[in-house]
Amino acid sequence: MKSDMKDNIILVDCDGVLCDWEYSFTQYMNHKGFPTHEASQYNVAKRFNLIPEAGKKFVAEFNDSAAIAFLPPLRDAVYYMKRLNMLHGYKFHCITSLSTNRYAQKLRIQNLELLFGKEIWDDFIFLPCGADKDEELKKYEGTGCFWIEDKPENAETGAKFGLDPIIVAHDHNAFYEGEIPRFWKWKHIYNHITGEI
Repeated sequence: MKSDMKDNIILVDCDGVLCDWEYSFTQYMNHKGFPTHEASQYNVAKRFNLIPEAGKKFVAEFNDSAAIAFLPPLRDAVYYMKRLNMLHGYKFHCITSLSTNRYAQKLRIQNLELLFGKEIWDDFIFLPCGADKDEELKKYEGTGCFWIEDKPENAETGAKFGLDPIIVAHDHNAFYEGEIPRFWKWKHIYNHITGEI
């Protein structure tokens, strides 16, 4: 199974890869009365001028809220994910550090199935809010699967286990100067995976 997994399965993060978590979280915080302090800041505490503990608390609160069922897709993700599935036969394993709350997990699945369809998913793997993905990625060691992430450290972890990582470009990872390809649009991710131009 592992030998042919690369041709059948693509591993994807969710927030900042499939869905625009940042936009929805900003709306959530603004609605709560916290204006955006530094819009370009990825760090939540700095973005909303909070103490670090409060930033973590609000992220966990948001991830466990009903809002998680209504995240919009990121850029052109829907179109090209569906093409990878329909034209090239790929299925997706979503590895997301969302929450251990099973209701939040169900809402995430509901959101992703509504945006992308039910047929493209092969597995949903949930980790605690903010958790590292090392242990989950190690399970795919040696498969060579594509691994699509927005956090360079998680992409590098995938590379360490012999995966083929791709970084979704954001302002918060603009500093990255490593070997892993970084693309703003899903169109370019699609071309990279399929070899199409």
